[in-house]
Amino acid sequence: MRWTLALFCGLAYSLAVPPALTAPGGSQQQILAASPPKQDDHGRPFYVREQSDDVCRAGGRHYTGKVDVSSDKSLFFWFFESRRDPLSDPVIVWLNGGPGGSSMYGLFKEIGACQMNEFDNDTVYNEHSWANFGNVLFIDQPAGVGFSSIKNGTVGGPDNNREAAQDFSTFLDTFFTSVFPEYSGLPLHIAGESFGGKYVPGFAHYLATAPGAFSQPIQSIVLVDAAVDGVTSGVGGYYDHFCGVDEHGQRNKPGGFNESTCRAMEEDLPECERLADLCRGTYDPNVCGLAALWCAEHVGKWLYDEVVPGGRNPYDDRRTCKEPPVCDDFTDGGYSAYLNTSRVKRALGISEDFPFQGINFDLNDRWAASGDMFVPTTREVSYILDRTSTRILVLNGDNDSIINTEGQKRTWEHMPWSRQALYRISKWVDWEWPDVAGELTLGGQIKTADKLSFATILEAGHASPGDQKAAVAFLLECWTSGANRDSRCPL
Repeated sequence: MRWTLALFCGLAYSLAVPPALTAPGGSQQQILAASPPKQDDHGRPFYVREQSDDVCRAGGRHYTGKVDVSSDKSLFFWFFESRRDPLSDPVIVWLNGGPGGSSMYGLFKEIGACQMNEFDNDTVYNEHSWANFGNVLFIDQPAGVGFSSIKNGTVGGPDNNREAAQDFSTFLDTFFTSVFPEYSGLPLHIAGESFGGKYVPGFAHYLATAPGAFSQPIQSIVLVDAAVDGVTSGVGGYYDHFCGVDEHGQRNKPGGFNESTCRAMEEDLPECERLADLCRGTYDPNVCGLAALWCAEHVGKWLYDEVVPGGRNPYDDRRTCKEPPVCDDFTDGGYSAYLNTSRVKRALGISEDFPFQGINFDLNDRWAASGDMFVPTTREVSYILDRTSTRILVLNGDNDSIINTEGQKRTWEHMPWSRQALYRISKWVDWEWPDVAGELTLGGQIKTADKLSFATILEAGHASPGDQKAAVAFLLECWTSGANRDSRCPL
């Protein structure tokens, strides 16, 4: 069943492309002047062009381009200068998941400076963008995802985290030394969603340990509904998420599983957790693949079998599934159609015959076939916490089922590092954010120990920064720049 392979997809919802849309009024966008291809100090080609509000109503300066990370691979980026103080504010890199999900989802549906309008044929200004307090860099990666290419196509590309990390390192080196060197000394944060729990810790570990890798220190990594241990954070938490009981021992969770289903899950969970332990202990792709498959077929099936049109939506338990595997339609994913219009491609400098895909399922299948999709990044996280200065912020929407808060709490309480015991006994406390009227609103709960903070997000699913734009932006501004501390910043 394909959707099990897309278990950690980065929510690039529009997988098919509806008919081309025209700009409002039928006007054509004037192609912006672009600098010719240049080369960095290592002879790697890159190009960059400034964009206008015609293609993204950002309310500030923004640029698109590509960086050749090898002779046959090129990574696409969209870079937004901070609306506040570009040369002082931090740089925040955003990566969507998959593997194979385009980071354009994060741009147009979650944290970008512009968002799609209600008709999906133009953009509107996003007042809660992370560009309010940071320079935000969206990267389509690995090569073959979104507008990133492999020999001018989308077939092939990395099928494992180490190769993807090498390309990511090469990209950052060229970007900060040759494309935008003026941003090279600013604080750098790397955020990833969903399968970003595989990408981001793996990439940060590679940057910290690989000889010759991009060497600028990473201030923090931000893991958004992100699976660093897919079995425990996902399948292992399904029981907790759907079978919770009240103080009287009654199962009363709205939309929860019935008693017989919960009992069946109880019988299989011990073996699932035993296999997950073996996976973490060996880091063997075959062992981890077996654990993921067994747990999916024996525990996860109770959720997966109900992921049908009109059934459960694994990405948000408040909603129903429109169309598996990613359970949404063109209304919520129309950015794919928008990016496939001729006027947008011309503005971006993309060939009109190059198809944009919200998620590259061929690449997703290749990562599954390699086995690397199923190997956790718990060792990399432990290294980051104990051996580097990099802080970690974990965010999770309480209505996310696929990477559920319950499973995530267990994952992070059992994460081996020197302050594990302190983190485990630290108390969960409420956190609040100021609304437009300045009134404090409950955002969820948070706990912190040393370099690790974990915040839950109320009324949010898998795409929590999109579901609670203002609340999550408040947290990120606190985390990256210490702003709003007079408004009871919880970090």
